[in-house]
Amino acid sequence: MNLTEAIEAGDLLTVARLYVAAGLSVIPVRADGSKAPKLAGWREYSDRAPTDAELCEWFGTSSVVGLGIVPGPASGQLVVLDFECRGGAPAYAEWVAKLSEPLKMALAECPVVRTPSGGRHVWVRLSDPQTDCKLARYANGQVKIEVRRLGHQALAPGSPAECHKSGELYAFENLGWLDGGPDRAPEDVWVGWLEAAGRCNEYAAPVRATSFESRASSKSASEGAPGSDFNRRGTWAETGLFEAGWTLARQTANDAGYLTRPGKDGGISASVGIVTSKENGWPLFWCWSSSVPEFVAEQPYTRFAVYAKLVHGGDFKAAARELHSRGYGDRQPEVKFTATPDGMPGAPGAAAESDSDRAFKWMSELRHREANDKWLWDGYISRGGVTMLSALWKAGKSTLLSHMLRAFDGRASEFLGQKITAARVLYVSEEHEELWAERRDELNIGDHVGMICRPFRGRPSPGEWAAFLGTLANTVQEHRFDLVVMDTISKLWPVREENDAGQVEDALMPVWSITNGGAGLVLVHHNRKSDGKEFTGSRGSGGLPAFCETLMEFRRASEDSKDRKRMISAAGRYRETPDKLLIELLPSGYVSHGDPDDLDLEAKTKLGFGKTDERQRWQDAAHEIVTDVARTYAEISGLLAERLGHGGGREDLLAGLDAAAVAGAFEKTGSGRKGDPHRWCRSQDALPHP
Repeated sequence: MNLTEAIEAGDLLTVARLYVAAGLSVIPVRADGSKAPKLAGWREYSDRAPTDAELCEWFGTSSVVGLGIVPGPASGQLVVLDFECRGGAPAYAEWVAKLSEPLKMALAECPVVRTPSGGRHVWVRLSDPQTDCKLARYANGQVKIEVRRLGHQALAPGSPAECHKSGELYAFENLGWLDGGPDRAPEDVWVGWLEAAGRCNEYAAPVRATSFESRASSKSASEGAPGSDFNRRGTWAETGLFEAGWTLARQTANDAGYLTRPGKDGGISASVGIVTSKENGWPLFWCWSSSVPEFVAEQPYTRFAVYAKLVHGGDFKAAARELHSRGYGDRQPEVKFTATPDGMPGAPGAAAESDSDRAFKWMSELRHREANDKWLWDGYISRGGVTMLSALWKAGKSTLLSHMLRAFDGRASEFLGQKITAARVLYVSEEHEELWAERRDELNIGDHVGMICRPFRGRPSPGEWAAFLGTLANTVQEHRFDLVVMDTISKLWPVREENDAGQVEDALMPVWSITNGGAGLVLVHHNRKSDGKEFTGSRGSGGLPAFCETLMEFRRASEDSKDRKRMISAAGRYRETPDKLLIELLPSGYVSHGDPDDLDLEAKTKLGFGKTDERQRWQDAAHEIVTDVARTYAEISGLLAERLGHGGGREDLLAGLDAAAVAGAFEKTGSGRKGDPHRWCRSQDALPHP
C-alpha cells in the first residue's frame, strides 16, 4: 500500500510508517481542533525518529488522533514554508507568481500540503540547518509567510477531520520527493524562494528608538541629526556589517538583499532594505538568526543603529559625532525662548537654555504615541503602561496567560475579540521551569517569549529587588522586549506587609525603569477571599491598583468547577478598555462571547445553562420560578421539584443560577454564610415593564 492509498483507507498506522520510511519524524496530535501535540516532551522527536513500537502505541489503537511531522535533523533537516490565507487570497499563489520558471520547476520536487484554511505547507529539505523566521507579513503585522523548523510540528495528510476546527482535511497538492526524486533543495533555489517571499511583504515595521535616539525633544529637531541623515543617505557597506564578517547571499536591488551571518558559509541569516520603517520609509536590517550576539532576532535596526553597535560598541553619541565629522547631518542650533521679566516665555534669544539644562518638556514638545502603536492587546495592555490582572488562586490565570503568550506570536490578529500585536514577552514566574515546559509543548509557544523562573531563593531585600529591576530594564532594552509579565507580584517583590501602602509604593516606583522605555508591564496578583466591588477585590493596599493604568479582574462565571466560562471585568485610564468580557475555554482555545450586557435575555440564558434537553427543561422552569422575589437555593429547588418532580442537580442548578447572575439576567445577594444564604431574583433590567 502506498501513501495515497493508506491515506484514502484511513489507515493511520500505515501512513505513519510510510512517513518514517521516507525519513520523516512523526508524533501524535490531539484531534480536538487545537492542533496541539498529544505528547509531553515531544520535541525530542526533532532529533530522533520514533520507534515502530511507539508508532503502534500512538496510531495502532482505536483512539482518534492526528499525525504531525516534526521538522529538524530527525526529518533530514526539514523545514516547512508556511503560507497563510486571508480574505480568500492565498499568499502561496502570490508567491508562486513571483517565482522564475527554474524556481517553479524546483518547487515541483517538493511536497505541498493544502491546509483546511486555504493556506499551503511546502516541505523543504536542506543541506544545512535553517533558523525559523518570518519572511513576509500583512500590512497589519500578521504573519503571511514564514519558515517553521525547531519547536514546531505540522499536521500532515492522513490526520482525521477533527484535527482542524473547520472539520476539513489536510491534503497533498503535490507529493514531490515523497514519490521519489531528489529531496534536497539547492542553496541557490532556497535563497531564490526566500527572496520571492520577501517581495510579498506588506509590512512597514515600527522602529523602537534607542534611549539616545529618543532624547530628541521634537520630530523636527531630530530630522537633521547625523543618525537620521545616515539612515536616509548612507549605505549598508558603511555600517560595518561586511567588516564584521557578514556576506551578501543575494542582491535584490540597489543596497538591498539577503545576508549570511559571520562564521557561516551559506544560508540566509538576515535581510537589508527588504523591510522599511513605518514612520519614514528608512531601509532596515532584519536579523533572523538567534546566533548573532549583537542583534536580537526578528527585530528591525536602522543603518544608524547597526553602525553604532558594530563600529562603536553601542555608543550612539560617539557614532553620531563620527558621522557628523563625515558630513552627515545638517542640524542647526535650536532657537529657544528666553524668559521675560515676569517669568513667562518670551521672544527667542541667544540666552535660552539647552535641552540638557532643564528637567521638563514644554507642552508643545509632548509627543503622542501613534494610534496603531499604542496597544499590545487592545484595551488591556498598552505600551509603556502597567496592567494589573487579579483573580482568586486556581481560577485559571495561568491558562489565560499561556494562551495570551501564544497569541503574541504574530499569527493571530485578535485574542478574545480584541486586536493583538506581535510582541516579544519577558515572563517572570513564581512557578518552576518544568511547568512552563509542559505549557510550551502543549500550546506550541515560540521563542518570542523569554522566561525567568523563580529568580529569588526567598523574599528579596529592597536592594536586591531594585537591582533585579535594573537588570530587567537592561534586558528589555538589549533584547527589545515589548512586554514584561510578573506572575505573581506578591511572590517576587520585597513587600512583607501587603496592607502597608508605603512598602507597596516603595516596591512599585522602580518598575518605571521598565515602562519608561516603552515596554508594557503586567502585574499578576491575587484577590482576597472576600472579594470586593469597584475593583477593590485585590489583596492588600490600594496603592497597587492605584499605581496601574488598567485593572483586570478575572473570575469564574459560576460556582460549577467544570464550567469553563470566565468573566473579565476591566477599568482604567483608557476609554478603549472593555467593561466586561465573557470568555470560554474550548479545546481549540479561548473564545469571547462579548459583553454580557449587550446580549439579549435568550442569549444570556443559553450561555448560563446546559444544553441537554432534560437539563434545559428544568433550567427553563427555574428561569420562570426566579422572579422579583429573592429566593434561596433550597426554595428554588423545592419549587422545581413541585413542578417537575425533581429539583435538578445541585451543582448544575447553582452553576446555572450563578452564570445567569454574572450575565445580568439574575441578581445574587447574600454572603453565603450561616444566617445569610445566597438568594437570587430576576434583575430589574429583565423584569417585564408595565
